[in-house]
Amino acid sequence: MSVSRPYAECLAAPLPWIVWAVTSVGLAVSGPFGSYQAVALPERLLVWSALAAITLGLGLALRVWFAAVGLRDLKRGAGLALAVAGVLTLPIWWLMQLAFGPEAPSALEVAPALFCAGLGLSSVRLGARPQPVPDGQPRLLQRMEPELRGALVSMTVRDHYVDVVTSAGLSSLLLRFSDAMDETEGVPGAQVHRSHWVAWSAVTGTEREPGKLFLLLSDGSRIPVSRAHRAKLEERGLV
Repeated sequence: MSVSRPYAECLAAPLPWIVWAVTSVGLAVSGPFGSYQAVALPERLLVWSALAAITLGLGLALRVWFAAVGLRDLKRGAGLALAVAGVLTLPIWWLMQLAFGPEAPSALEVAPALFCAGLGLSSVRLGARPQPVPDGQPRLLQRMEPELRGALVSMTVRDHYVDVVTSAGLSSLLLRFSDAMDETEGVPGAQVHRSHWVAWSAVTGTEREPGKLFLLLSDGSRIPVSRAHRAKLEERGLV
C-alpha cells in the first residue's frame, strides 16, 4: 500500500503546522541545550525550526508507514517514540554540533529529548485527521484511518483491542467489544461468537467440522460460530 496519499493528507491538515510553529518558537525563545548562549534569537529560530521540521516530518512519515504495513501497535506511544529516537539521534546530534559548537549537547542528551518528541507526536495524533463518514456508514469508521474505511467485514476481540476488518484492510482499535458492536448501527450483522462479529453481506458460505460450525467470509477468513448464536444463522437460512 502506498503511503504517499495518507502522508499528503496529514500535511494538508493544520495540526502538524501548528505543532511545528509552536515548537519552533518555544525552542528558539527558551534556547535549550546551550543554544541560548551559543547563537542569537534569529539564528536560534532558524535552527530550531529546521530541527523541529525534520523531527516532526520523520515522525509523521513513520506513523503513516507503520499503519500502511500493518504495524499498528507501533504507530503510537512508545513504539513511535523509540523509532524517532533511534533514527534521528545521530543526525540531529551532528546538526547541533554544526549549529551550536561547543555548547551542543551530547548524543546521550539528544536521544531522550527525541524520545519525548516522539511521545508528543503520538499524543497529538498528527496522522489521524478526522474525516466525515458518508451517510449510511457506521460510526465505527470514524475511529479508523481514512484509507481503511471500507465496507465492514468482521470484528474480532484481541486482548483489549478489537480488530476491525473492512474491504480496505484491518484496523486495531482500543475499544470494548460491546461499544464496537453498538457503533456498527446501520450495517446488517450479528455477533456469532463471544469474540466475533460479522457483517451478513460478507458471508459467502459455511463450513462444518465435527461439532463445529464456521462462517466463510469475503476476505477469505473463517469465523467460528458458537452454539448460543447458531439460531441467528438458521433464521437467515445459512444452516
